[in-house]
Amino acid sequence: MGQAVKSDWYPFPAVTDAAKMAESVLQYSPATDAEALKLLRVSFPHCPLSMRVAALDLLMRRKPRGLSRSHIPR
Repeated sequence: MGQAVKSDWYPFPAVTDAAKMAESVLQYSPATDAEALKLLRVSFPHCPLSMRVAALDLLMRRKPRGLSRSHIPR
């Protein structure tokens, strides 16, 4: 996977692989997607939002389908 945003003017070294970012966040076992995004923001403040969202997308796709069912009230 390549960079989500490639720019010559961006001065900070960015992690170029969203999969590596996602793996590092999995160490903390976030309970929700919001918690995972918060961990990404804290762990990778130098990365653009698009890269953090790409890592969050990978994390969301890793969840077993049985756990992602929403509750339907009756």
